[in-house]
Amino acid sequence: MVAPAPRPLTTRSEILALHRDVLAPSFPPAELIDAEELWRDVEHGSLEVLGTGEGSDGEARPVSGVVGAWFPDERILLVLYLAIAPGHRGAGVGGALLSAALDTWTAAHDPLAILAEVEHPDHHAASEAHGDPAARVRFYARHGGRALALPYFQPGDGPGGERVPALMLVALRADDRATLPAAPVRDFLTDWLVACEGTLADDGATRRLLDAASGSEVALVGLDRVDQLPVGTLSGDEASAPGATGSR
Repeated sequence: MVAPAPRPLTTRSEILALHRDVLAPSFPPAELIDAEELWRDVEHGSLEVLGTGEGSDGEARPVSGVVGAWFPDERILLVLYLAIAPGHRGAGVGGALLSAALDTWTAAHDPLAILAEVEHPDHHAASEAHGDPAARVRFYARHGGRALALPYFQPGDGPGGERVPALMLVALRADDRATLPAAPVRDFLTDWLVACEGTLADDGATRRLLDAASGSEVALVGLDRVDQLPVGTLSGDEASAPGATGSR
């Protein structure tokens, strides 16, 4: 049986089902926005979603999805989530979905770079529920992934939101590139931090991240050499976005 081609997911029912059946079983709560926030961002056009589903009608239940955020000023697209529902993994669905998304977003936006947030395999353990970071790194390597030499962490979701340490930003289809220009990368990081946390924090983790993109270029490192990357560790107050206590 031929798998259905990925298509845009645009309705509230599709997005809520994607969150419930695909994203929530695949990501720790600290790494996942809530379902209504995801729908609002899709409805307002700040997030783009492609997926596949069971059945042939427009409201078919999603079994895979990829979520991207486009930053037009910097011409950078950030892949926030890529996941396959339990019971549908291991059949090449993820690779086909990512390839389709990269083709779609490249044609639509002509991006400077398409980046993905990926857990550093030396700092995040494998689990049955959320997968194996080392296998995920190998998956992105097959799509030309190269990691930006930045001490990246996932921003908190709103004031006081929990940050996720030791993530990597991986540039996709970047096999032939050694660097990215630093200025748009730094502007993207600033915009992304403010969009997530509501303000640009003045803490050590934020300064280390932005300082690493303060030169003329940001180096790209092969995913077989992630042990050479700076790591976005967090300590004390750095573990949360500034503001009232909250959670991602």
